[in-house]
Amino acid sequence: MSTVRLKPSEVGMFLDKVTRQAGERAMLSTALRLVQIITTEIMPAEQRPPVDRGAYRAAWRAKKIQGGAEIVNTLPYAAVIEYGAKAENVKVGRAMIEALTEWVRRKGLAGPEPGDASRMAWAIATNMQKHGIYNGGKGLRILEQALKRLQPVLDEEYAREVRNSGG
Repeated sequence: MSTVRLKPSEVGMFLDKVTRQAGERAMLSTALRLVQIITTEIMPAEQRPPVDRGAYRAAWRAKKIQGGAEIVNTLPYAAVIEYGAKAENVKVGRAMIEALTEWVRRKGLAGPEPGDASRMAWAIATNMQKHGIYNGGKGLRILEQALKRLQPVLDEEYAREVRNSGG
């Protein structure tokens, strides 16, 4: 799971009650906008976006937490996409081959002969063992890219929340 927490208290930027409450609302608005940026700008810009059925894209969430907000991808393998898997950590097993075989069939990568899909799956798995998963095992760093855009979005959302609260 990929997660980041945004809390005004951790950066010490909101002093009185009105600005603190505006800051907490701004954190949630910022988190929501960053999720939108991830799904509509960062992921589509990837050379090889992590899209099969759209589960990774659909798993991004922004939610309110005590004193701020959280951005999280709830997909169990989101951390592998975010941080990659080094070649030495890739273990080929039956479940992996079955999942890759199904993926090869969905993508139409297999030839017409029986067993072509599983042979292609083995080839993919062998390549993963040699080179790692996602960017040579370094990951796509989708959340990291979104956090580079945090400050201007937060400034804009905070200013809007302060204006709306009459502060």
